[in-house]
Amino acid sequence: MHQYPYVIAALVLFATSAMAQPVPAESCEKIRTQIRGQIGILAKADTDLLQKLSARSDCRFTAQEVYRAAYGDKPMPKNEPRPRHSGHDHDDD
Repeated sequence: MHQYPYVIAALVLFATSAMAQPVPAESCEKIRTQIRGQIGILAKADTDLLQKLSARSDCRFTAQEVYRAAYGDKPMPKNEPRPRHSGHDHDDD
């Protein structure tokens, strides 16, 4: 009779640990399909899709994929180097 509390405790512990398991994340390929499905220029960033990307760092999304997930077909900004001097020369004292 005195073993029932141990059995009940074990069952409760098993049930709570089973319920605490996270829902399996979407596959990398399924997320990439969603990224390719971003058509047109989005008015605001798709934060839901960006959260999926950040949750799956193992997928190693490229910068282009992340940008497209956020903004759709909007062209990426040009990566032009900034001028070293903005007209102020501090060596002419």
